[in-house]
Amino acid sequence: MCERCGAPGDIVHHKEYITPGNIHDPNITLNHENLEYLCQTCHNREHHGSGEDTVREGLAFNGDGELVRE
Repeated sequence: MCERCGAPGDIVHHKEYITPGNIHDPNITLNHENLEYLCQTCHNREHHGSGEDTVREGLAFNGDGELVRE
């Protein structure tokens, strides 16, 4: 289950983002304390903000992550 909203989870997210400077650090990349299980919606919010203006007006992502007309 998504650790933020309780919906079914889809993605393991790194709380501290992986960068060129830390990609070889297993304390960042493999540490379970740095991982969070999220649904696609919460993951998109993390990386793209509130979700507004992430797709063209009249389009949205469905629960499977597919782009569909609203």
